[in-house]
Amino acid sequence: MSFSSGIEHGEEVNAEEDLSDDGSQAGEKKRRLNMEQVKTLEKSFELGNKLEPERKMQLARALGLQPRQIAIWFQNRRARWKTKQLEKDYDVLKRQYEAVKSDNDALQAQNQKLQAEVSSFPSNTIKFQSFSAVV
Repeated sequence: MSFSSGIEHGEEVNAEEDLSDDGSQAGEKKRRLNMEQVKTLEKSFELGNKLEPERKMQLARALGLQPRQIAIWFQNRRARWKTKQLEKDYDVLKRQYEAVKSDNDALQAQNQKLQAEVSSFPSNTIKFQSFSAVV
């Protein structure tokens, strides 16, 4: 009983079964996009980060790539964009928090100072001032 592959015996192999998720041949080395392809994809992403099937096919034909590669590139780019957006949002919130905390600390210090001032007044002065305010 032999467990050799069908290729050794001259049988044809279904090409679709050997494709990986990105549309390349299984076992084939992953190819990087060239700079022009990346620039074109980036420009297209700036126009809209959602990829309609028609635009995906146009990009695939124009760049000589598989539509699946285009779809995966857009998916990965959206993930990177979302991460950067979260980092920006975090930085803004952090600055706002620090400003509010600084204001709060200043108000707390001012409140303590005023409380110390009020407690240093003789008790009859406070009564007199509050009485004159009513009149």
